[in-house]
Amino acid sequence: MKKRAMILCALMLFVATVFTGCSNSKNSGGSSGSSESGVSTGGNATDSGTEQSASVSKESKFTIRAGAWFIDERAHQVAFKKAVEDGYRKLYPNATIQWDITLGATYFDKLKAQFASDTAPDVTFYQSLDFAKAGNLMDLSNEPWVSRMTDAAMKDPTLSYEGKLYGAPGSGNVGGGIWYNQDLFNKLGIQVPKTVQEFLDACEKIKTAGKTPIALGFKDLWTANMFLMSWLQSYSFPNDADYGKKLYDGTVKFDDAVIQKVYQNVEAMKSKGYFNKNALSIDWPQSAQLFASGDAAMIVQGPWMPSSNKENIEKGGYDSFQIGFFPFMDEKGNQSLVLNSGTGLGINAKTKLVQESKDLVNLMLSPEIMGPWLEGEGGLPMLKDVDVKGTDPVIDTIKQYLGGGLTLPYYLSAFMSASASNAMVDVLTKVVSGVKFDAADLKAAQDAMDKDKATVVLPQT
Repeated sequence: MKKRAMILCALMLFVATVFTGCSNSKNSGGSSGSSESGVSTGGNATDSGTEQSASVSKESKFTIRAGAWFIDERAHQVAFKKAVEDGYRKLYPNATIQWDITLGATYFDKLKAQFASDTAPDVTFYQSLDFAKAGNLMDLSNEPWVSRMTDAAMKDPTLSYEGKLYGAPGSGNVGGGIWYNQDLFNKLGIQVPKTVQEFLDACEKIKTAGKTPIALGFKDLWTANMFLMSWLQSYSFPNDADYGKKLYDGTVKFDDAVIQKVYQNVEAMKSKGYFNKNALSIDWPQSAQLFASGDAAMIVQGPWMPSSNKENIEKGGYDSFQIGFFPFMDEKGNQSLVLNSGTGLGINAKTKLVQESKDLVNLMLSPEIMGPWLEGEGGLPMLKDVDVKGTDPVIDTIKQYLGGGLTLPYYLSAFMSASASNAMVDVLTKVVSGVKFDAADLKAAQDAMDKDKATVVLPQT
């Protein structure tokens, strides 16, 4: 299911509040921007798939649409919208930004339909290169902000397709890792584990103390995918840089011993009672409550956890604690983290407001707007001149891991079809439910990969 696949592959990201907008020019042959001043904003498509718009006066009255699935009513999101609106008003005093926001994965289904009917927003955040592959997004390779992108952003598989750049980077997200209650670890005398055995020993000590070692919220399947792919990351790439390509080529199969080992670890943890019993019936916010309340010592989530946990503690009236972080590992202590934006900011290839859309994107990427937004998101900058003032000391810990281990811009799932990734998650949830792991169950993932291999857009390696 497309909706499911979108959430499973992206890290992260994730909840939003909602406003939807309809195109003001559905019958004009393909754009979403509308002019209300009598000034033409249309043009003919060039060979590159972009459009040339007629000059719009700075005083013209028009509406430009911006789409996203994550901009909600949290303070930093509200401040982001206001800063964008205020900044754009200085460029175009009579322009209106219409925010086209829809909750979660539903947004991607809607966006796909909008592109098909020429009603998509002028500017939109996105997660899948399918939109670039389909010709929906404008080539932004020559935009002035490209020179500001970090090396990690330039390698981000969400942004580039066939040598062209179709999106600007959003928040720099550390792929899933293990967040832990540092105060509880200190109380129990637990050191940050570096190997799988040390990790399991820590879980046992936590369980003995009457706490749940790890809170899972696998009702939201993207959290299951994050858990699985994060652990596979540290088992695969540190030992074989070409592991993903081999999985794609078929020289490594989905029932490979490396992949089986992760499932066997999960089976062992389940059998020892290291997960919450309702792991499959609660969603990620509920699992985050278990963590914030102190009932669970660890949780596997993305970079939003420090701010989310602080908010949950305040709202729930729980005892405050310092949050810590460490990556998954293998038996030898190898670890690998993912750092990418996971989110592109693109422009509709058929917009009638070409320059106006480019100006809006450039504004959103300005240090004055991007910096504060990233602080609220708990994200790292993907633009060289954007400064993020991390207020939680765990951010320094994350940076140390990023600098001290193997950091890649993609998960192992980037080399799989969405259907294969989904099939692997199905096996994971089966094991978490208490069913004994059977390597033969991974045949469904291999079959899905063989069937849908053509849908895979390989990342730059």
